[in-house]
Amino acid sequence: MGLWNLSRTPFHRTLSSREGKDIIKEGYRRGIRYFDAAYSYGDAESLLSAAMRETGKDDWRVISKVMPVPTARRKAEATLRRLGRDHVDILLLHWPSDDETLFPTLRTLEKLKEEGKAGAIGVSNFPLTLLRRISSDFPVSFHERPLSLIWTRDWEEEKALGLNTLAYAPLGMGILSGRYTRENAPDDSRSSLSALRSPILPSLLEAIGNDAAIALSWVYGEKPFGVISGYSRKEDLDILDRIVKLPENKREELRALAAAITAEESSDNIFSHNWRGDAYTAGKS
Repeated sequence: MGLWNLSRTPFHRTLSSREGKDIIKEGYRRGIRYFDAAYSYGDAESLLSAAMRETGKDDWRVISKVMPVPTARRKAEATLRRLGRDHVDILLLHWPSDDETLFPTLRTLEKLKEEGKAGAIGVSNFPLTLLRRISSDFPVSFHERPLSLIWTRDWEEEKALGLNTLAYAPLGMGILSGRYTRENAPDDSRSSLSALRSPILPSLLEAIGNDAAIALSWVYGEKPFGVISGYSRKEDLDILDRIVKLPENKREELRALAAAITAEESSDNIFSHNWRGDAYTAGKS
């Protein structure tokens, strides 16, 4: 379960503290054990801590993230205090950076792992060129990235690296929910997503029958380590009961449509960020 919508985000309705904690506990009740947070997600870590305490169970698994900044250690230790834990199961570098803080922050994550404050470390939202480099230089074992039928950039090449993938935005920020079209775009920042303007999107929505469960089933079928979904209401978790194994011919049809939509976008990330550049291609460290 992703806890991004417990932060102040322009991409969907921000949940109240009570709603957020209730959804976390409902997710746990339905069998979810991994919960994805970040230092920058506002009250998410504190609410997660409260939910964990109230269940009285010890089989929760926590993923959290820090930015590549000189204060990364301080923020990681603040995360532990918010969570009331002495470690997180997976600690990630939230975004790449093209300045001198990137590699020192990766070394900080490595130290935190050595100290037992992180069970495993990794990165998030890294372009393939940089991912190849840092995965050989640092003991990273996870990559958190968007993966959906509107975003498969470098997915096949990335699988060859052998990292554990945490796939977020499996419904393409809600574009694959069946509720939106170019004419009926979300009334928030998602309206800027390039996939909404793609001439291929109507064919893709027709291919999944405007059924979000089919789009989600496709991502599960790619077999990442985990699929990170966010929920705005407890009943939204019902979609997990509708995940199916798609026939291979349907998977291939959807894969081709996804590749075509992704190819229309020139950036490295679904949010139109670009992180390719001299700092990565020239071997800067």
